[in-house]
Amino acid sequence: MKNSRIYSTCSLVLVFLFALGVPCSGTTAETSSPKKVLVVHSYHETQKEHVVEMTMGIRKAFENSNALIEFFHMDTKRKNSVQWKREAGRMAERLMNSFQPDIVITMDDNAQDYFARKHAGKKGAPVFVFGGVNAKPEKYGFPAENVTGVIERPNILESITFLQKIVPGVEKMVMIADKSPTTDQFCQYAKGLDLPVEVIAYEQPRTFAQWKAVITRYQTRADAFGIYVIRTIERGNGDKTHVPEKELMDFMLEHSTLPMTGFFDTAAKAGILCGVAVSMREQGFAAGKIANQILNGASVSDFTVQPTTRGRIMLNLKTAEKLGIKDIPWRIISRAGEVVK
Repeated sequence: MKNSRIYSTCSLVLVFLFALGVPCSGTTAETSSPKKVLVVHSYHETQKEHVVEMTMGIRKAFENSNALIEFFHMDTKRKNSVQWKREAGRMAERLMNSFQPDIVITMDDNAQDYFARKHAGKKGAPVFVFGGVNAKPEKYGFPAENVTGVIERPNILESITFLQKIVPGVEKMVMIADKSPTTDQFCQYAKGLDLPVEVIAYEQPRTFAQWKAVITRYQTRADAFGIYVIRTIERGNGDKTHVPEKELMDFMLEHSTLPMTGFFDTAAKAGILCGVAVSMREQGFAAGKIANQILNGASVSDFTVQPTTRGRIMLNLKTAEKLGIKDIPWRIISRAGEVVK
């Protein structure tokens, strides 16, 4: 009887403590604080079809997690001087030191070049997971014992094959991109591929005048254009303002009869006929998924650095009409994830 009273009293005490939210020894109440994740983007948070999509993918990867996620945007596309990139890297560093994350996700190359690479293999540094990287990871000292991630590789072969289904007979192509470390990597990567066309030139105009000259020069020498990123082409004559993609494409559509395929996320919206873009949402989700698994006990060595596999098929029917391309089969149109009408 005495023992029975003791057990009843203990039970009442435990119920009372539980009601007050006081943890009791031997209970299964969750006492650990949420894991902390720092996400460092290279570019500005409002960059649609890119940063916005990456962030959506990262959040999706953590949707069933109680992790505390902090975002920092280096904004190195709009502010692209070396001085700013270095300062943005230092700002990310200060935030990391104050936030003390359990893991850091870094997106796109500038976040690796001006921030993450300093911590690759460094004793006491947190785990880093990268995404959206165009350069060879070895450039930044990746992978390392505390670094893994996913790389971004443009769907060049897929985009050209898609173009050839719409415009049979394309055999000679000119590749065009702006001038930046990202596009330099694109040209290097494309040159190593076995493509179904002859690439007769790689052009990287820096100014609007150079863009116009390139478009005009190849009208009778090529069958099509392949276009990568065209976001840092300047007005010229001392004006360093970047010409909008739409304005560049408006000139092309007015002065060119050649079809074009694009290898970047806003290609169809900019006016390019077609393309197969890397899914930025998939890049974010893949990096976030790896980070979440590591937080839950997986090891960095469990993950091999590799590209994401899905692409987003894009088609601009307005451009097709302007170029005189008619009767695109429905089976082609129906495959597109983005159709501009």
